Amino acid sequence: MKSLNGFPNRRQSLTGFTADGDEIWIIRSISQKFYKCQGCYDSIEVGAEHVVVQYIGRLGGTEHSHWHQRCAEEILYPQSRSLRPVAAKESSRGNLEKRGRRPAGRRRKPR
Repeated sequence: MKSLNGFPNRRQSLTGFTADGDEIWIIRSISQKFYKCQGCYDSIEVGAEHVVVQYIGRLGGTEHSHWHQRCAEEILYPQSRSLRPVAAKESSRGNLEKRGRRPAGRRRKPR
């Protein structure tokens, strides 16, 4: 697997799967408020660059968490399967919410 250090960035997000088979989207973000990193449980200050991890369940539904970039690279990336870069516009909030309304996996193309 090629190195994914430095991803996501302004132009590209990452997508792949968790060990449980749920979709995972890793998106670059700037914090609007105080968060706790799910990797190290340290604080993510307001205005800090970090990553938002959006999970889309196999049975539908979404949830997200906030991580330091370094923690995601050290902890989350090795636990994920088939991570690959995608255009950042594909990971917009609206697109991910639509994906969460129907089960993940094979998706029908719109007619």
